[in-house]
Amino acid sequence: MILVPILLPLIAAALIAALPAARATVVATFAAGVTFGVATQLGGAAAINLPWIDSLGVGVRFAPTGASAMLVIAASLAMIPTLVQAGRTADRPRVAAVSLLAFLGALNGLFLASDLVLMYVFWELSLIPTLVLLAAFGLDRKRAALMKYVAYAFAGSLMMLASIAAIRPLSGAESYALSDLQAATTALPAGVQAWLFAGFAAAFMVKLPILPLHAWLIDVHRQNHPAGFADVAGTLYKVGGFGLFAWSIPLLPAGAAALQPALLPLAAVTALWGALAATQQTDLKSFIAYGSLSHMGIVGVGVLSLTPAGMTGGMLLLAAQMLSTGALFLLAGMLHARRGTFEFTSFGGLGATAPALAGVTTLIMFAFVGVPGLSNFPGEFLALMGAFNASAAWGVVAVTSVVAAGVYGVNALHKVFLGGKTGETADLSRPEWGVLAFFLAGILWFGVNPGGFSAAVQADAGPTVVAAQTTVTPVALASEGGAR
Repeated sequence: MILVPILLPLIAAALIAALPAARATVVATFAAGVTFGVATQLGGAAAINLPWIDSLGVGVRFAPTGASAMLVIAASLAMIPTLVQAGRTADRPRVAAVSLLAFLGALNGLFLASDLVLMYVFWELSLIPTLVLLAAFGLDRKRAALMKYVAYAFAGSLMMLASIAAIRPLSGAESYALSDLQAATTALPAGVQAWLFAGFAAAFMVKLPILPLHAWLIDVHRQNHPAGFADVAGTLYKVGGFGLFAWSIPLLPAGAAALQPALLPLAAVTALWGALAATQQTDLKSFIAYGSLSHMGIVGVGVLSLTPAGMTGGMLLLAAQMLSTGALFLLAGMLHARRGTFEFTSFGGLGATAPALAGVTTLIMFAFVGVPGLSNFPGEFLALMGAFNASAAWGVVAVTSVVAAGVYGVNALHKVFLGGKTGETADLSRPEWGVLAFFLAGILWFGVNPGGFSAAVQADAGPTVVAAQTTVTPVALASEGGAR
């Protein structure tokens, strides 16, 4: 069962490449729906451990954990309406469907891999479809955005590859399996762990992203197809927090402790800076991009707090923002289709003639800014709690971003749906309702029933929470009186 969320999208992508374009969306949506259905049952799936490159200790190893299963569910759910919208709006729907399905299969492989080298393979494979989406459907300045994206990703990947190449020989681990590595790497000297952790962190910070490795994000979103389907893929691909949670911290807890005083402030500043930047944007897409960057800062402070609550919250928020941010990008695309622009000055007063569009956007915006009862709030709350447990000062910085989020969310809604009337606009069509219904269901699901997901993450069989509970960090010592 564990291979289905990986192989089914990849097989469907290959099949669609040989099918008439008219069938692409139907086949792709069906494959994503089945993938989601299987993903909801991953909790009881058996692990897989097959030989691959025995001489290097590399195997085909997959094992579901609480965090990985939750993220596969969220990503697969978000991909269903994204494929539908891509089929409605892309001028080459087959290219869009193949790229999105290939991305989903590789992303699920990244989440479920329990071999470090295999994880790295899927890390690289999942990059390719996002580059194809930008190259095939991007705007006039897509080449510059593409080159910047590749440069950041390549530099981070090289750093991680160096750590991967070194971690087994230095530790003497029997293989690259997570369990074998952890049995050996946690005994490494703190200085060695810090250097290895830095290599992983360089790659994971690019894909969180957090300052100063974030610059590619805004350009890519601005140059992606206006309909938003490529932006949803970009939203799902913000997996650096998962890398820290599932790999770096469990394998190198002393390295995480050594670098926490430097990385936690970067994450907190990212949260606040992204939120403040969002309040200053003049177009809807840049506004969402900066707001999403702020969320990644909160994910970062949660994971880097090295506390069970914070790390659990970071993963909950990572999954939840896949739905709220993804939905906002598709809504922005729907508004662009009505006005031909993302500029706020071209909107205003649309709520008078499009009340359903205004109502749905308001609900999703409330989820985006962390209103209780909706998807983002549980993870955001726990992540900030963890940040305060690690450092009161940086916790204050991070929580200020939530205040700013309320400001930018209300301002954006006012600019689009209230304010001066700029003319009538069409309300949501039936196909648009169908697209947004999946996101609305997910947003309510993650918001109303966070306990099921948080319990699964905290009960994770992997050692991430154990490392967080047992690692005493310099920041934590200062804020908790020297004991945890």
